[in-house]
Amino acid sequence: MRRMLICGLAASLWATGLRAQPVPARDLWEFPLGAIFEPPALASEPGAGLWNPATASVPAGERFRLGVASLTTGSAQGVDGQLLSVGWRRASGTTLGLSLGRAAVGGLVRTDSDPQSIGNIPYTSTLLSLTATRELVPHLTAGVAMRWRNGRADQLSRHAVAADFGAVLHDLPWRNARVALSSFLWRPGREIEDRPTVIAAGDIRVFGRSPTRETRLGYSTTAVNRGARERGLFIAGRFERVEARAAYVRSAAGTVSDHRLRTGLALYYARYAVGVAREEGIAGLGAVYQFTLSSLIK
Repeated sequence: MRRMLICGLAASLWATGLRAQPVPARDLWEFPLGAIFEPPALASEPGAGLWNPATASVPAGERFRLGVASLTTGSAQGVDGQLLSVGWRRASGTTLGLSLGRAAVGGLVRTDSDPQSIGNIPYTSTLLSLTATRELVPHLTAGVAMRWRNGRADQLSRHAVAADFGAVLHDLPWRNARVALSSFLWRPGREIEDRPTVIAAGDIRVFGRSPTRETRLGYSTTAVNRGARERGLFIAGRFERVEARAAYVRSAAGTVSDHRLRTGLALYYARYAVGVAREEGIAGLGAVYQFTLSSLIK
């Protein structure tokens, strides 16, 4: 999914193709910020609804949820990202959310006629999202998101507005199944040049009888319009305060494909949830690490 991002990034900053993009740095949102531990379509920690606005719902009986996430790669020339979020459940049952995400590539240096560095080349993107989520009927939660995105590549800086929709079928009678579907960065009428993403996932309970003592098995897929495709199986097991997850995913972009392993561990204590996750690195990026923290407030 990201093999071509770093390899040709410095040269592409000056290319006509990049300058023709409505908003630069769209590639940075192919990194699963806040969604290494869970599949993007079902990711509920740190509760931002970044990839699927329907997952931003605050549980009944709670009023607020606060969350942070951080992602970084283990290389000098790599990607790092941060995410802050807050959700507020109203008396009507609707959850209103606000999140701010940022992703950037570091280690890109500017050179003149010799290899000596004369400064850094900025390549960053910021995404502000407003979400509204509600359980429409039993077992069906839907959400909408309005997003403002800014991207900068060297001296070029642009912004755009997108709208996304998502839904989660949950707690279904057969093995407590879940199915989720969402769009990401959809700009109606600009699908070819701005490359929206379709995200889907589903899982079932294979062992256990409650959310705090269960093992789940599922499948996740992500498809960028005229871009990368990613799909794979994942398994999750929780016993009281500890949850472990693993996923084996295959991504393809054009004729290039690769396989990666994602693993993670989460600890639940009182109203807090802390998670760490790791994805194997590709194309010289090194491993990708993620940290999440969220808290529920009555």
